[in-house]
Amino acid sequence: MMTVMVPDRVAPGSSPEAALAQLVDCIGQDRFGPALANFLHSLCGADHFAAFRMGRDELSEVAACCVEPEHTARDRVESYVKQGLWKTDPAMTEAQRCVDGPTPTSIIHIDFNDRCYIDLRPRVYPHVRDRILLCGRAAGGAFGLSVLRSDPHAPFADEAIARLGRAAELLVAMLAKHADFCQSRPSVASALTALPEIENCIVATSDLPRREAEVCARILYGLSSVGIALDLTVSEETVKTYRKRAYQRLTIGSERELLTWYLARWSRWNDERFQATASEALH
Repeated sequence: MMTVMVPDRVAPGSSPEAALAQLVDCIGQDRFGPALANFLHSLCGADHFAAFRMGRDELSEVAACCVEPEHTARDRVESYVKQGLWKTDPAMTEAQRCVDGPTPTSIIHIDFNDRCYIDLRPRVYPHVRDRILLCGRAAGGAFGLSVLRSDPHAPFADEAIARLGRAAELLVAMLAKHADFCQSRPSVASALTALPEIENCIVATSDLPRREAEVCARILYGLSSVGIALDLTVSEETVKTYRKRAYQRLTIGSERELLTWYLARWSRWNDERFQATASEALH
């Protein structure tokens, strides 16, 4: 038997946002998982968590981590999602029903003695003492947050569950924001497949003159000297001259070294852009 509860809304003036400053700073970053694990541990004594974006016929991981990150059960999280084990989880079925309901968030307290968990528990929750599934809907869709308490610890205390409930809407909103940031974050592939992206990065992160930056950008984009000359309406000899000057300024001697130089700068440049966008969105 599962118990479904509708948590109290976070009352004005009692929002836990101040206590979540570190977690807010990690939204959209790889540090979000460990930060959320630490917050949940301090909030309700959780040892692990796994967060998901919930669709009608699909489930995708948003983040998963243990208080001790090196002990995160990645294999079980991946099996739960990729092998479709979530479809046999009664709590996830109930969560789907709850997120379609009138309340913004719900908390489902799982009873592992339920016969429905006879097969699922040893495969996914072999050393778990207690589990809470927080679910809710935000602007980015429906989300579920599975909060786990491991053996040999005692089950979640009533007050711990109540604290989790009071933070429910905030947690769902943060999961939605983190998922959206991660989804919109440019991949490394865009660093080499979009000429304007390459050129803008070189101009922003180096002191190369404009023409030399344009030539380097087109080399990285994959154009030959002839192709660069046609694109910039200059002679092939002029392209070679710009390339030679650029390589001297950058103290490199080959296209491979240019690629290494560029990717290092693109990574930092992209992170700075992303953090600026995230900061603007949060404020």
